[in-house]
Amino acid sequence: MTELGTFLKQRREASGLTLDQIQQTTKIQKRYIIAIEEGDYKNLPGSFYARAFIKTYAESLGLDVDELYETYAKDLPKIEPQPTVQLSRKQTYSKASETSSRVSRWVPKVMLVLVAFLLMTAVYYVVRNLDFGDQNASPAEPSNSGVTIDQNKDVPKEEPVEEEPVEEEPAEEETAEETGPIAVATTSGADLTYEIATADKLTTEIHVKESPATYVGVRDTSLEGPFLAPEYPNQSKQNPIVIEDAETDTLRIRIGLIGGVEKIVVNGRELELADSPVTQNIFVKRVDAE
Repeated sequence: MTELGTFLKQRREASGLTLDQIQQTTKIQKRYIIAIEEGDYKNLPGSFYARAFIKTYAESLGLDVDELYETYAKDLPKIEPQPTVQLSRKQTYSKASETSSRVSRWVPKVMLVLVAFLLMTAVYYVVRNLDFGDQNASPAEPSNSGVTIDQNKDVPKEEPVEEEPVEEEPAEEETAEETGPIAVATTSGADLTYEIATADKLTTEIHVKESPATYVGVRDTSLEGPFLAPEYPNQSKQNPIVIEDAETDTLRIRIGLIGGVEKIVVNGRELELADSPVTQNIFVKRVDAE
């Protein structure tokens, strides 16, 4: 067993996640997850897939993959070079000759079809333009007998009715206050940015579920200050997690497993949570209200 596998197993158990839950979340077969935790990379389908599986597994636990790779570099499977196959001049010539022979067999057939199509088109236009008599002659117009009928005779004229003007009621001015859920403004991979127009400081409530357990970490965007909320809410009694009047214009909420979050409310408005990706970096940005 490697140090990397031991660390991943401990973080999974500390988060209260089973192997079946990780399999359902990452779509990685359970036997491959066990092989990663035991450091048995020979049971994985190649070094490339092994590193990809480790990356997906770490992200589902809310870990920083770059930092993990740097810390446990010696335990990562080495990428094997792919063998290159060089064709001999004889094999290359053989394949080129085969392709050329196929083309030469099809050229006469294509030319024959093209000539037949052109002949049929020419016959069609010749037949269409033949003169079969004066079929386009216009019908004779009826002669005018010289009798004029006054259709308006003895028909009483209706006097126009004056319509009363209708006063239009002034339209009610719509309020500019925004209500309802906050949609995602921009998306880039696992980073989702929400914008809320307000002059107040950001007050955020994060409601987490008891199962499946998830990792939650809240900081400002500098990532240098202390955490604004507990890293493991499922192990604390604070639910929902509340950050009142944050001293920053942008909050960064890292969710290890988005399925473990019930809802996120910012200044009384709920965020429209996305189902994927599993691990998300949610940025809540305060912009000045116009």
